[in-house]
Amino acid sequence: MINPFIFKAEFWIPKFTGIKAFSLKDFIETLKNIDKFSIFYHMYINIFNYHNLPTFFNNSFSYWLYKNNLLPLAEKLSIVDPMEYFDLEELRCSLIKILEESYNKDLDKKIIEPFFFITVEREIIEYKNPAHTLGEFIRKFKKSSINSVFYHLVTSRIENKTLINDYSSWLVSIGENKKAELINKLDVYNMNLYEIKKEIIKILETQK
Repeated sequence: MINPFIFKAEFWIPKFTGIKAFSLKDFIETLKNIDKFSIFYHMYINIFNYHNLPTFFNNSFSYWLYKNNLLPLAEKLSIVDPMEYFDLEELRCSLIKILEESYNKDLDKKIIEPFFFITVEREIIEYKNPAHTLGEFIRKFKKSSINSVFYHLVTSRIENKTLINDYSSWLVSIGENKKAELINKLDVYNMNLYEIKKEIIKILETQK
């Protein structure tokens, strides 16, 4: 028997950790020990907030480096795609490696604005009336919120320790492998959630 798809939505309450970095060295050392959900916030907030940061500096860390005139380093962090990770500790290690390989004392002289580390309290809400068939899934997906799209495309991968999102995983279970593959290939980090939702609807309604 196929398990029904249970729609969920995610809501964030950002909270300042009380930790600031006044130099690149401080930033690197803090990044090694900061709560992993602070990394989650700063690397994924641009997706959650529908891409409010400039496209070329699409996470909080790279944008901070850019504002402090560390353009080459900002560019290196901006190309780190968090959607290629399902383990926040692995993502932390990748960021630290890039920063440490590029660090020298002269870079600290360019830091003007400190970095304020923020973490997040998350609330996951489960929708009633799960979907049992593809038709039900499509109807309920259309009615689901952007917060739900974020949860199932992004957070579910971290919680389930897999690079396959919730939607695709369930579609595979009902034999819709092609739809699952197309959804999983969507470039989530370079589209806003409204655009992503439209693309998913197109994929779901395709007859092939």
